[in-house]
Amino acid sequence: MLTFNDNHEYIQSLRDSGLGAADFQVAKAPVEFRIPTFAYDGSMIMDTIEYPSKEVYYRTDTNEPIAVHGLRYNPVQYSEMINKTRDMLERSDLNCEDIEENIQVSPNGGMCLVDYTLPATNYETPDGDRGSVKVLALSSFNGVWSFILSLGFQQWACLNHQIMINNPASIYKCRHTNKLNVDKGVNLLGQTANLIENEIELWNEWANTYTSITETAKTFASVSNYTGNIVELKDEIYKYGRPVNVKNKTLTYLYDVYNNTYKKTMGETQWAVYNAITDWSTHAPSSSKNVIALKQRRIEQATTAIQEWLKVA
Repeated sequence: MLTFNDNHEYIQSLRDSGLGAADFQVAKAPVEFRIPTFAYDGSMIMDTIEYPSKEVYYRTDTNEPIAVHGLRYNPVQYSEMINKTRDMLERSDLNCEDIEENIQVSPNGGMCLVDYTLPATNYETPDGDRGSVKVLALSSFNGVWSFILSLGFQQWACLNHQIMINNPASIYKCRHTNKLNVDKGVNLLGQTANLIENEIELWNEWANTYTSITETAKTFASVSNYTGNIVELKDEIYKYGRPVNVKNKTLTYLYDVYNNTYKKTMGETQWAVYNAITDWSTHAPSSSKNVIALKQRRIEQATTAIQEWLKVA
């Protein structure tokens, strides 16, 4: 990979800061369980039995168990994920000056999400705002998440995390099987980092593309997993501009930010609809205590809905 920026100093400062909440290792051991049996004299004893097809994963610093998996489960140590992502950023053609690294780990260590914001690598969006490139790395030992590396974009004014949907090469996703190759993911992400410019060209197209009330209603219904009558929903939107008899909080949130913020400044365009969706995935309140799982779940939900809407594979 060609290097246009000398990023060593910036990435070395991340290395010097350590691994934060991810500074631990996970080991595995055979699964054993105890069952009561009775001796000839009638006394009860406990027999230890090994479960040969399963292994328990546990933190070596606390001995706390995280999950039980089959023998083919192939996890990635968080330290390896973080260090290799840092190496990729150091070698990339991105400008890593003033890079920000945010390491988040779920309470028992079952999941880890690391996002990098690169303020020196920034671009202008169709509405005149600017935003920074983001890189996301996540994995899990509890099996909730696959191993994922992806590119993103964060606008400065609204702080929305824009979703990259037209560039499948910019993301590497693999389940924890023997096919998982961290180096492949790191190389793939590094080679495609400059393709964010293509995504911004697409955003400019959306900024000049009208979207109908029906199209917007269908899209928001998809994002919010709305299961009601779509015809009745569209009738409400035509009459009132928003849902009035719907108890779906996501749908209500989408229309609130769309009507009160994005449609006012961006018009009835695909760009306004898209920004309402990224606003929800970034900022909508939730009672969930697992913030990092919630964030990824919303990104995946929004990405799927946008891809179906715009028919972008």
